[in-house]
Amino acid sequence: MSPQSPESSPINEVPTKATPVPSTPSRVVSRLGESAKITAILAIMAFAFWMVKKKLSSGGVTWEKVSESIGTLPWYHFAIALALTVLNYIVLTGYDWIAVRHLRKKLPISKIMAGAVVGYACGNVLGWLLGGNAVRYRMYSTWGFTLLEIIAFVSILSITFWLGLFLLAGVAFVALPIHLPEDIMEMLLLEPRTWGYVFLSCVCGYLLSCLLIRKPIRFRDFEVALPPFKLSVMQLVVSAGDFLLATTVLYSLMPPDVIGSGPDQINFSTVLIAYLSAQIAAVISHVPGGYGILESILLSFLPSSANTQVFSAVILFRVIYYLLPAIAAGMIFLYNEYRSGRRPADLINGK
Repeated sequence: MSPQSPESSPINEVPTKATPVPSTPSRVVSRLGESAKITAILAIMAFAFWMVKKKLSSGGVTWEKVSESIGTLPWYHFAIALALTVLNYIVLTGYDWIAVRHLRKKLPISKIMAGAVVGYACGNVLGWLLGGNAVRYRMYSTWGFTLLEIIAFVSILSITFWLGLFLLAGVAFVALPIHLPEDIMEMLLLEPRTWGYVFLSCVCGYLLSCLLIRKPIRFRDFEVALPPFKLSVMQLVVSAGDFLLATTVLYSLMPPDVIGSGPDQINFSTVLIAYLSAQIAAVISHVPGGYGILESILLSFLPSSANTQVFSAVILFRVIYYLLPAIAAGMIFLYNEYRSGRRPADLINGK
């Protein structure tokens, strides 16, 4: 299918006057702003690592204990984690498929899957700004997407991400047993059930908007058309499935003796809330890969008596869910670059 005309495209650019070239003072201010942003991210990351070190020290966690915890984990826990990780990255293809479908672009499922695996694997390791968005721009631009379409594409991915997060957080706070420390409960300001209804209201509001608003919404230089109702439901299913699978990978890497339904044990719903909170903090802070943030939040939300087991699970999670897919993503990206480099010669030879 060829690209849609401006009248029928889901996200259109309205012609505007030529943008003036930024002056030298503007460029200086822009560079100072970028430097301040990077400094803030590094400061947040350093604080998160300091918090992790403090919690590990206070809990008597040593590398010897962590190694022992990893060594005693049954082999089938590793197998389950690996299988769920593969399944999760297949589900992640749904994010990109929804975006391609909404933009009315035609792209083979093999390329959609490649873009999703590379984008999310690099985003998990390097962060969205440094990894995910950069490689997505490179890959999708070689596949015929314009800059505006890639911006719209990433925006759809972001909306899908938040929809599933809000849905699961809402359901967890309203209907699931969650055991959080008292200091964390005080930081919530509102009752967990109240937060749950707030999150679910946001999801319902989005679904109703997709059902009732069919005309494009104009914002400055852009016109944004909400996805059809069926596609918005798909956004919820894919994103929720993604977070559930990722949390299950993390949960499966915890030793059997610390998981359970008791207040001093680790139950799945509490791990889910901790993981979702870490994702929110990582996105807001722009810390690449959420390094230090995921560890700090999990150690804060889960029982301190299981600090060793929790930290060992996070290390394994980083390796199985982040590092291994990133290696595979690097190979896929290099292969795509190789194919892209051969394309002009292939066209000349009539292939």
